[in-house]
Amino acid sequence: MSTIVLGCDSNGVNDKGCRDTVAKLLENAGHKVEKLSIGPGLFANASYSKSSKGKIGIFLIAAGTFSIADLYYGNTYFKYAYFGIRGDIPSQKAGREPGFSTLKIGKDPDCTSVCSKIAGLTFKQMNEKLKDRVHIVGGSTPTEIGNNIVKAMGGNATDSSSSSDSASTIKEALKEVLSGWDGDVECFIRDDTVHIQKISDPSTAKLSLIESKDIFYDSVSVTDVNPSTVNHLEVEYKNQIITIEDESLIKRFGKISSTISATDANTLKGAQAFAKTEWAKIRRENGHVLECKVLGNTKWKIGQWVRVYLPSFHIDDYMYLSKVSQDDSDGDWVCNLTLVDYPPSLGEPEDEEESNDDETSVEESS
Repeated sequence: MSTIVLGCDSNGVNDKGCRDTVAKLLENAGHKVEKLSIGPGLFANASYSKSSKGKIGIFLIAAGTFSIADLYYGNTYFKYAYFGIRGDIPSQKAGREPGFSTLKIGKDPDCTSVCSKIAGLTFKQMNEKLKDRVHIVGGSTPTEIGNNIVKAMGGNATDSSSSSDSASTIKEALKEVLSGWDGDVECFIRDDTVHIQKISDPSTAKLSLIESKDIFYDSVSVTDVNPSTVNHLEVEYKNQIITIEDESLIKRFGKISSTISATDANTLKGAQAFAKTEWAKIRRENGHVLECKVLGNTKWKIGQWVRVYLPSFHIDDYMYLSKVSQDDSDGDWVCNLTLVDYPPSLGEPEDEEESNDDETSVEESS
């Protein structure tokens, strides 16, 4: 089987979930997958890196010819490349039939003249012209995109879940339905009811963790597992730039910037909402995790915002409770808490051993 370098552009809809679903399907088919971080330019950089020699490149994009033309006519080290067109994004009709075979794809506004070599062709026509080095597939869901890539590589399509039980199927269905709101909504089960709700603003927090007050100081553990995550975001809208940044992360790791376009926004307010959602997803990705113990109390539940003030650990912010477990094995009632900067994506289910009895996230990721 092949070693695959898998990338996904910043398309604004369930990017990480789509990438991870495709990765799982490729791994189920026996391939070794090297996942790139979400964002533009990373796949192009990989294609020009000698470390990619002999590997297969796969890039998940919304539409356009820039990435395809750049790879085909450039000096790529990939032995072959596949592009998955994101038909799971509501506005991208070219990612699914009949658009895949009938819509003519124009060159991206910021593309060089190389795009003119294939601009005006449908994706089906591009496959005929570029078949010696590139193959393009589409799909209306991440699972369909992944399976179409697997089939294009000569494999058999499979379910993205390793289990075929009904609970897994329901979770996959929920993830597909909610993918368009990733970063804006959360989903959890309480008692026998599935709840889907908009993620509340952090400032609505009713719980707090205050140093020297209600937290066991020697139990505190703070981890930065992804310090290379973007901490300065610029969103382009017409002739304006919307800028959001995290000063504390910039101070710790230096400025790491990314620029994206709010191409689908019709108003400035819409562009600002898009920027807020993208920033939320970035906060989710930065891997800033707080683990600690507090005195036992039923108020601690997964899915709640907490005002956290731990100056000794450089934390003065709102954080989200992603895991809660109760422990009274030594006669003292203690709660073990895990907090992150933003609710997890609608991705992997939470570990059952670490979930609450009365509130469990349907789809949690670490």
